[in-house]
Amino acid sequence: MTSLKKAKTLEEKRAALIIKYRKLKLDSIEKEEEKLTYRVSRGDEKYVIHVLLAKKTIGIAYIRELRDQVVAEEVTGGIMVGDGKYTYSARSNAPDMAIELIPPSLPVFDIFEHKLVPLHEIVNEEERDALSKKFHAEPFQFPWIKNTDPIAIILGAKPGDVVKITQDSETAGEYFTYRYVV
Repeated sequence: MTSLKKAKTLEEKRAALIIKYRKLKLDSIEKEEEKLTYRVSRGDEKYVIHVLLAKKTIGIAYIRELRDQVVAEEVTGGIMVGDGKYTYSARSNAPDMAIELIPPSLPVFDIFEHKLVPLHEIVNEEERDALSKKFHAEPFQFPWIKNTDPIAIILGAKPGDVVKITQDSETAGEYFTYRYVV
């Protein structure tokens, strides 16, 4: 299920992108009537992903249900993927409940396969400190990328992270640029 080729619905394709580029391992899938539940992990971190199929509106009840499952299973967090509109209550309460909402505007195709989109990756703390010393600048002084950018969402970049972009140039060869997530 981690490949886009097996995914059938738009919601499943978005979930597959998240799993692939956040380097999550798919542990199990449960299917209910209009909901898929993925249990994924990366090292010691475990997440529950709810994929809501054919829902026009996603309210706070769905967010609470996912939060209750996250608490009961004692996992790191939850991710909600749907193609409907999130209510104001759902959007405003989700961060406090450790639930990440994937917007329906996220592309369903693999944007990293496009020839104009270079490799993006989140740098770790050690690399971040080395960058600060190398460029004599704090990370917030780098050019910015919004956390609502599709690439930031797919990678799971949070405000305060630094994203490394590896690009190829015919004249300069391989070069790196950095973006601070706001």
